[in-house]
Amino acid sequence: MRNIQASLRESWVAERLKPFFKEQGFTWLPHLHQFRKSTERGFTCVIIAVSDYDDCSLLEAHLGVRIDEVENLTFPFTNGLPGFQPDSMTIVTPLSRLNGRPFERFELRDEDSADEAVSAIRIQLQQKGLHFINHYSSLEKMEALYNETPEKALVFVNNQANRCFRAVVLAQLLLRKDFEQLADTYRHHLEKELFTPHATLDKYTRLVDFLRFYSQN
Repeated sequence: MRNIQASLRESWVAERLKPFFKEQGFTWLPHLHQFRKSTERGFTCVIIAVSDYDDCSLLEAHLGVRIDEVENLTFPFTNGLPGFQPDSMTIVTPLSRLNGRPFERFELRDEDSADEAVSAIRIQLQQKGLHFINHYSSLEKMEALYNETPEKALVFVNNQANRCFRAVVLAQLLLRKDFEQLADTYRHHLEKELFTPHATLDKYTRLVDFLRFYSQN
């Protein structure tokens, strides 16, 4: 069971952010710890992650974007739990990463510290965060993000193996003429650089085979 202090401190943050997000068209989903907004292709969200420790809680904000077509094709070939599929996201990244920091965690000890944390998060959302999730709710822009430099790790993604899966799906959805080359690049990345298990490579191979004959019609 989740620590009651973490739940209380999360509620401090959520209540302070609700007016801001309501203006932007987001709804608070407490069971998922996120503010979510539906889009034409899926949803965008801001996740409020609160971790509890002995004398305080730590707060970190994450940005998320789901594109339904990508997730519906990718998810069955990943290790994700089936019940999570409707809420899986095409990209999830710490808000701080937009400013070049791998993470930023705010201490929550009392309501004053919650005020300070919310103020900092709101500023970052206004400066870059909301633009990021709006921008990448586009299939074309998400594909460009994933496949601009296929030979390099994608800084906004923690699971680089799943990046390879979503990248080939995005390439096929936009009918990239270099699909086969991209598929080979990601296969090499999975096998030689990420050293993924044979079972994962097999799923990737099956996904690529499926995509070769996939038609959106």
